[in-house]
Amino acid sequence: MGGHLSQHPEGNGQAAASVAKGAALLVAAFLANTLQSAFARAVGADMDALTFTWLTFVLALALLVPVLLVRGGRDLPTAALPLHLLRGGMGMGGFLLFMAAAKLVNLVNANVLLNTTPMFIPLLAWLVLKQRIPANLWKALAVGFAGMVIVVQPNASLLEKPGDLLGLAAGFVCAIEFLAVKALGKSESAFTQLAYFLAIGSLTSSLMMVGRFQSITADQLPLVLASAICLLSFQLLLIRAYSFADPSAIGAFQYSSVVFAGLIGWIWFGQIPNLGVVVGTALICAGGVLSLVWQNPPRPTSDLSA
Repeated sequence: MGGHLSQHPEGNGQAAASVAKGAALLVAAFLANTLQSAFARAVGADMDALTFTWLTFVLALALLVPVLLVRGGRDLPTAALPLHLLRGGMGMGGFLLFMAAAKLVNLVNANVLLNTTPMFIPLLAWLVLKQRIPANLWKALAVGFAGMVIVVQPNASLLEKPGDLLGLAAGFVCAIEFLAVKALGKSESAFTQLAYFLAIGSLTSSLMMVGRFQSITADQLPLVLASAICLLSFQLLLIRAYSFADPSAIGAFQYSSVVFAGLIGWIWFGQIPNLGVVVGTALICAGGVLSLVWQNPPRPTSDLSA
């Protein structure tokens, strides 16, 4: 391999194009993720978050099965079942918590608290894997934590209206899922990961639905089907985005979901966040971006033209 990209304009151009493609795909992925929370709110109080989660996973799996059959079932063998079980359980749990939060608080709160995931990842690595956290990363976590406190506004009434806590719990659970995804990415294809993720989520949520099954209306079915399509789109776009660029290069674009949540909440549901939420959101985004940068310092890039 040759020198650095800065010495070869054509290499710089290829790298910039890859980052641009990855960033665009990541923005599209988080638009799909934000729309899921809007659909959960739109179905109304007649369908609880568990039923919505169960239907979303089952319909998404039903949509994926024909693709798996066309591919000849080659995505089904795996040697990493324990990791798939961890990822599937945490992923379904995070989705359920996120949908529950979206029904109880405005979309900005739900989405920004879900996006605390980048701050939980280094904390989990510190607690579980005993990895050292650099001083700069502690500063980033402190900024994000300050924003989280402003958004959640912890007081005696928090337990009576737990929507913000559910959103925060979704961010924590998704951090565990993300660590499992990183491990699975070393050996498992995108379709293998997606197949086990949806199968485990569908089975787990089906067991949770025993004795709770209810009919759905003709108005609710298109919303749940749209959520299932968004779930598939989010997962595939996310995996594709990170095939073009490293998470440290484009991860900050996940905060586009906060902008989408603000616009969708305002246009569709007439939700306008207060000043405290805006300030807290800015701090959480800043802390998340800094934590992404400082836990994944840029590495020298080899010459692509060599």
